[in-house]
Amino acid sequence: KIVCRTGSPLHAYDLLKVSCQTARSIIVLSQSGDPDRADATTLRIVLTLKGLKRELNGHIVAEIQDIDNEPLVQLVGGTSVETVVSHDMIGRLLLVSMHEPGLAKVYRTTLGYEGHEFYAAEWPELVGVSF
Repeated sequence: KIVCRTGSPLHAYDLLKVSCQTARSIIVLSQSGDPDRADATTLRIVLTLKGLKRELNGHIVAEIQDIDNEPLVQLVGGTSVETVVSHDMIGRLLLVSMHEPGLAKVYRTTLGYEGHEFYAAEWPELVGVSF
């Protein structure tokens, strides 16, 4: 079951309101723009999560844009934080795809959205019917 909420991940009150301490996994996605600024925001979010009054149940996966900032996030997060350097990973996928021509199609099929869309429609005759 996936539950989505809104708020600022930089505010401890918002994080506690959504009960982040009971989550098995917390994903911190990087913001677009300047990599150093985005990584600084990711670091602040990890600091906020680690500084909560209640200890986290699960682990944190944090996206980092600049590999030079990874050790700092790992230092702050300790063993409960796993970092993913997005630019490094994308570069590696591209290099592997150059050596294996069919691999790009596998990535596109696996990670792409083509054929997997959601459409909203109303059917009044289905209101109240159980599935």
